[in-house]
Amino acid sequence: MEYRKRRKKRNAPAEGSFQPLIRALILIIIFGAALWLIFGTKAGERIKSGWAMSLIDSCRAGSKPAATPSPLVMPEDTTSPAPTAAPTGETCEVKLPSIEIHMVEMGIYSDSALCSSKAAELKSMGAAGYVFNDGGSLRLIASAYSDKASAENVIERLRTEGYECSLHTVSSNGVELIITAPDERLLPIRTAFAAAAETITALDELAIDFDLNSRSTEYGLNVLSEIKTNLATASASIAPQAEQNAMLAILNRYYADLLIISAPDETASASRTAFASYIKALRVEAALRYVMLLSEIGGAA
Repeated sequence: MEYRKRRKKRNAPAEGSFQPLIRALILIIIFGAALWLIFGTKAGERIKSGWAMSLIDSCRAGSKPAATPSPLVMPEDTTSPAPTAAPTGETCEVKLPSIEIHMVEMGIYSDSALCSSKAAELKSMGAAGYVFNDGGSLRLIASAYSDKASAENVIERLRTEGYECSLHTVSSNGVELIITAPDERLLPIRTAFAAAAETITALDELAIDFDLNSRSTEYGLNVLSEIKTNLATASASIAPQAEQNAMLAILNRYYADLLIISAPDETASASRTAFASYIKALRVEAALRYVMLLSEIGGAA
């Protein structure tokens, strides 16, 4: 029996043999709870933040503070900028169309008295009787047309009636200009340039219509009055600017001259024949002045 007792005591666990295991288990539980507290709760986030700031502060303590970046300031340009031309307005293109004047010429004279006498005869028949000096030669013109065919038809008819006559043509190329001006002034300028050629066309149509349809003197005077009104409007629209612009000044003089010659006196409006002669002569002179206008503006451009 004593043997058994001693074996039983030998097989029983020694006192305190479970204590290390229990301690390890407790440590594991505590460590797990700490991890959960740090990574799984808001309180843990605050703890981590505090650790991070402590770590950063400890790192800063042994190093110099970083320099604060300064804003980049570009040096001011002390040089004066190059002067830039200020825009003066809008730009547009204006044209003075080319022209061809086909004239029925009744003779070339060197004797002014003889030429004047022949001119008076033509006027008494309702023809232009217009005389212009072409380099010393006095050309006597009966009428003028914009198209060559019309002039040739009249020449052929006059020749069959026994008159000596020929075709004399004067022509000039057109002029194109680029105008820069405030927008509100561009339309008057375009209108003024367009009126130059339109006046020639209107006088041409009046001269033909007056004879072809046997118009009355009153009718002719009314149409002429409308033409003059358009001329005056065109002239007034560019008059203020003509003082500073050479080309507009030339154009304005052209209108001023036409306004003077387009005012018939009592003799010109005394009869239908006298008015027919006056209108034809005015048509020739206006066309020749237009040729001069093209030459002057073309030279000034």
